[in-house]
Amino acid sequence: MRVLIATLVLLAIFAASASATEYVVTPVQTSAQINAVVAGLKPGDILTFSAGTYNNVALSLKGLKGTKNAWIVIRGAAGAVPPLLTINTNVVFQANIDIGSGTSYVAIANLQLSQTGTRVYAGVKLHTGNNNILLEGLTIVNINGNGIDALNINSLTNIVIRDNIIASVGLKLL
Repeated sequence: MRVLIATLVLLAIFAASASATEYVVTPVQTSAQINAVVAGLKPGDILTFSAGTYNNVALSLKGLKGTKNAWIVIRGAAGAVPPLLTINTNVVFQANIDIGSGTSYVAIANLQLSQTGTRVYAGVKLHTGNNNILLEGLTIVNINGNGIDALNINSLTNIVIRDNIIASVGLKLL
């Protein structure tokens, strides 16, 4: 019951911003095109990934800042199968989702992450000073490195990792 109430509260926060814009991306867009949209996200905005497979799409969320009352939401479209973001680590030299330093009030939900290649990178990487980050409903599989990696874990605050599936990762969860 507490999880349901917490989820409803977060959904109310996400919907609260009157100036919020929803952006929808599709599998035909490149990593550069999608990251240009990410870089322009403002408090309350929502980025929705349409169903499908996104090859060599890695997200860079450096310095992305929502607010307490207007989180930034990055999510897969509602449906039976969450969108898949897959990278070849011999081509893309970073985590599937790199949550750069200073990122705050960002929710990431309903996505699948996987990797091919031989280089070791995390599925999701948290950096120094991240706060108020929600990772929910992610499926993180076939990752060469950590499923979720945290740099300088003592500098992170209010990081919620909930209802995720993490399997077949090279190292560990955190």
